Amino acid sequence: MRPAQLVLILAVLLWPLSPAAAQEPTPEVPVYVVQAGDTLFTIAQRFETTVEAIVTANDIADPSLIRVGQKLVIPTVRPELVPPAAPEVNTRIHPVHSGDTLPALAFHYGTTVWALRERNDLDRLGLLWPGQELEVPPPTALHDGAATYPAISARPVPVVQGETMLVRVAARRDLDLRGWFLGQDLDFVGADGDYWALVGIDALTQPGAYPVALQAVEAGSGDQISVQETFTVTKGSYGTYNVVVPASRQNLLDPTLSQTEREKVDAVFAGESDEKLWSGTFGLPLPGELRITAPFGQRRSYSGGPVASYHSGLDYGADAGVAVFAPMTGTVVLAEPLQVRGNAVIIDHGLGVFTAFWHLSQIDVAVGQQVGKAYVIGLVGNTGLSTGPHLHWEMQVHSVPVNPLQWTRRSFP
Repeated sequence: MRPAQLVLILAVLLWPLSPAAAQEPTPEVPVYVVQAGDTLFTIAQRFETTVEAIVTANDIADPSLIRVGQKLVIPTVRPELVPPAAPEVNTRIHPVHSGDTLPALAFHYGTTVWALRERNDLDRLGLLWPGQELEVPPPTALHDGAATYPAISARPVPVVQGETMLVRVAARRDLDLRGWFLGQDLDFVGADGDYWALVGIDALTQPGAYPVALQAVEAGSGDQISVQETFTVTKGSYGTYNVVVPASRQNLLDPTLSQTEREKVDAVFAGESDEKLWSGTFGLPLPGELRITAPFGQRRSYSGGPVASYHSGLDYGADAGVAVFAPMTGTVVLAEPLQVRGNAVIIDHGLGVFTAFWHLSQIDVAVGQQVGKAYVIGLVGNTGLSTGPHLHWEMQVHSVPVNPLQWTRRSFP
């Protein structure tokens, strides 16, 4: 062979792969999660492969023994047939303590040693060391003493747009608990495995099913637990009303003026206190037979303009000078004239629950004052952005306006 030919052959053999060829990804082998009623034979048929191929790929000792939830590598020429594994809603991570063994943990969590080994890629010895984190598979052999996930319940179920919902969590051990629903943090109170939180459902929430998501650390075990439960929001019966503002008060529709006042009021509603001051059902703020002139949740337009908001409270028609009562024990956190809301009073009932009263002709309380149920806080008036004497009664739960009448019919928690 001539030297020139040898150089050419070596150049071809040593020529680097093109970038496209060098970066060609290795196709992922699909993984299937065993469902109730599955056998290796039915799985092989469904995904156009063989029992022998699945057994070999997964190192299965006994093809007749597979369990629900087991993950199987599926060697198939048609990987698109294998559905992606859905994420588990409930999970538990156990930090290994000194003295923990796989048999003891398997019994405690109602599972098997084999399942713990497989879930955590442990070898057959199953050696553990303190601080190691083990993912605990779903229980398959529950017994009376087995660890369980915290149970989530709620009322009312389903919940209507604009209502308050109580979320309750029951557990066998104390929890360091965090939760979320509809983008809101759930502020849980309670102890000894019994916890509750209030959540206000915005009146414009789209009807549908939404998850309550919890994250907790369990006392004693240190387990990190994630749990979800789904609850339904249904549509409320809210109409639309056009508010005709007198010419003398058109200036109160100035968005700059409204925004400044809203920020001031919102800051008061956001100042949550840690003590629960209410007990039982709330009372009504006016005496005698009441006349609702504008219901909660009513969609609003002003002077023929587009619908820009909804009625965040409840309007009662009443003569100017009628006494207004505190519906429940609380602390006065705002008592002053406002330009849009008129003479205003806000009462803090604790744990993010507030009531507010607009358009008063007279204020009879001061900030910081403690008031009891049925205490006179002021008089009905026609101040601010108002078209006649009336009382606007508002209630907010964690800065979300809710229907106050629900609290007069149902006690929370």
